[in-house]
Amino acid sequence: MVAPPPDSSTPKTARWNNALADAPDPREIRKRALIAAAGRTFGVKGFHNTTLDDIASALSVTKPALYRYVKNKHEILYECHGLAIGMAEEALQSAESESATALDALRLFVSLYIRKMTSELGTCVVLTEYYSMTEQHSALIQQRRRVVDTQLRALVSRCIDEGSIAPCDPKLAVFFFMGAINNINRWFTEKGATSGEAIAEAFADHVVLGLRPTKR
Repeated sequence: MVAPPPDSSTPKTARWNNALADAPDPREIRKRALIAAAGRTFGVKGFHNTTLDDIASALSVTKPALYRYVKNKHEILYECHGLAIGMAEEALQSAESESATALDALRLFVSLYIRKMTSELGTCVVLTEYYSMTEQHSALIQQRRRVVDTQLRALVSRCIDEGSIAPCDPKLAVFFFMGAINNINRWFTEKGATSGEAIAEAFADHVVLGLRPTKR
């Protein structure tokens, strides 16, 4: 008896969370998928309670397949933080190049950064966990964070100079809105009532309205 052909209508488990093999750089895309999936798994089980088997299961691949991209959990944690700070760098660069005023750039940065985080990282509570990183990894991430922080303070200063926000301490202003933004991953969920896009727009409005001069 000839075996019937496979039923193409039967859904298959999406390996690497649908990262495409024919993409220009499939290795980089798969690594990015691994990092995002790991971040979500860390958010559910906690960094110390998550195993590489858990992460492999979330991606529907074998654990040996993970070792082609990362060495251990600590490297994944570092890559999670690297991915997040990379999103901030990309958002800031885009906002600066696409905006006519400093205030427009500030608002666009907040919106773009939150959209990137919620669409790719989702619930990634591990981004608030710095102390589990190795000393070397922590130093590298902190160096990149300082660069972004300096650029954001300069952007806030330009907003003050153009009169679009009230005079303030740029350092405290950046701490104010970046603290709120970086805390989103603690409570955001893709299945929640409010979408990432809606959160991005609401936070962008709150930042702008919170820094604008008050009418006397």
